Amino acid sequence: MKALLFPGQGVQRVGMLDKLFADVPEIKNVIESLSKSLDFDLEDLLRNGPEEKINLTEYSQPAILVASTLIAKYSNQSSNIDITAGLSLGEYSALVFSGCLNLEDATRLVNYRGKLMQSAVPEGTAGMLVVLNMPINEVYVMIEKINETNETINFSTDNADGVSVLAGKNSAIEACKEFIADGEFRRVKTQMVQMSVPSHCYLLEEAQEELAKLLNEVEFKKPSIPIIPNVLAKPTSDVNIIKNSLINQLTKTVRWRETLDYLQKNNLSHLIDSGPGKTIINMARKIKEIDKTSLEAD
Repeated sequence: MKALLFPGQGVQRVGMLDKLFADVPEIKNVIESLSKSLDFDLEDLLRNGPEEKINLTEYSQPAILVASTLIAKYSNQSSNIDITAGLSLGEYSALVFSGCLNLEDATRLVNYRGKLMQSAVPEGTAGMLVVLNMPINEVYVMIEKINETNETINFSTDNADGVSVLAGKNSAIEACKEFIADGEFRRVKTQMVQMSVPSHCYLLEEAQEELAKLLNEVEFKKPSIPIIPNVLAKPTSDVNIIKNSLINQLTKTVRWRETLDYLQKNNLSHLIDSGPGKTIINMARKIKEIDKTSLEAD
């Protein structure tokens, strides 16, 4: 089985489409057309940034979506794909690749999604914490213990074995750090995620309701290949399930570790990372005896 996977937020960088701009002249027209549905110049953002702007959620989301999908579209290695998926934001890229969403609608959706997320949580009041080397069962125990107090922490993203991401208010993040310190867990480390908005947590419930309204106005078509939604961790081609999963994704756990497990258990032979970067390949480094390709390196 050949799987094409798309990265999420955090892979953005100024100049990430420069090679494609140079190699494929028609890209400029595509970007100009997409900019008409946005309130900013997408080409200028991709080429010139500045970095502090492209790192803001409302700008990074459409930039990553467009970069990832165009890298896949113009690669000679993205043919004969059997299944697709994307990490968080990357799920929209997977839907575009499969023909379930058109690129213009998806670009507009993620720009709106980013704005909703940016305005949902006052800046500096909440965050995301990466917990490294803690067994998954211990992560769930910690979440349960924290949520029995006056704090609320959510399991934002289950990235891989020993790589869990939690999201909540700053006080809940500190409670997790204290729990780990008091428990004297061996080898467990923490680090903050450099994102302007905490993702996949209860703090985005109102944003989820508003996003659902726009999603229900957009046409979804049956995908040409199965897609694995983040909240399901198993493939589907059912448009209603795909749309509902996309709505729920904003507040539910991204089950990426389980997604990779599903692929591995179902004869995955070739994993393709439709950059920018090699985030997807790095997350799948423990999956042995399969081919791994980064399209950005084409």
